[in-house]
Amino acid sequence: MKLIAHRGVVTKDIKENTLAAFIKAIYDENYVGFELDVRQTKDKKFVIHHNLLHNDKFISNYDYNEIKTDIPLLLDVLKLDTNKIILIEIKDYKINYQSFIKVLNKYSNKDIYVMSFHGNVIKELKKLNCPFKLGILNYLINTEVNYNYDFICYINDFINDKIISYCHKHNIELFSYAIYHKKQIVNKNIYYIVDDETII
Repeated sequence: MKLIAHRGVVTKDIKENTLAAFIKAIYDENYVGFELDVRQTKDKKFVIHHNLLHNDKFISNYDYNEIKTDIPLLLDVLKLDTNKIILIEIKDYKINYQSFIKVLNKYSNKDIYVMSFHGNVIKELKKLNCPFKLGILNYLINTEVNYNYDFICYINDFINDKIISYCHKHNIELFSYAIYHKKQIVNKNIYYIVDDETII
């Protein structure tokens, strides 16, 4: 069981989805990687931000130079010196797929995983032969059951032996997420845990 820091390692002094949070994850031996959220601005920049809005305005309606500097570019994260997993969640339903792959391709030596709740996003990336590991988040708004992905990320409470067996049989890496409490039960057959609170 290996831990992925959800939006980086967050403390009272370090905000989620910031370069500081990702750097802390890189130097924290408890983690094999970190997760981050990607959205696209009006001027086609890929930024790290969880919420749809920033200061009551859609991220997609900003040019990047209008946004506060505490919102990093995906490019800045990929430049970090690390061989740990970078788990990218694409939050937007529609992005410029070719541009996204072009940005990632500059860092082909990185251990990059790309996922989304939106199945069509991942399907489009597969059509374009995205060379990185592609997966899907499966929870309520996405109930697809016939998977053709490198990995799948399930909410922890919904993982059962049938899902674990299916993933093992089809060589699909299984991620668990939404681990909030140190005492929460985690199935030992799950390889990666995307945690909000360290459980070790």
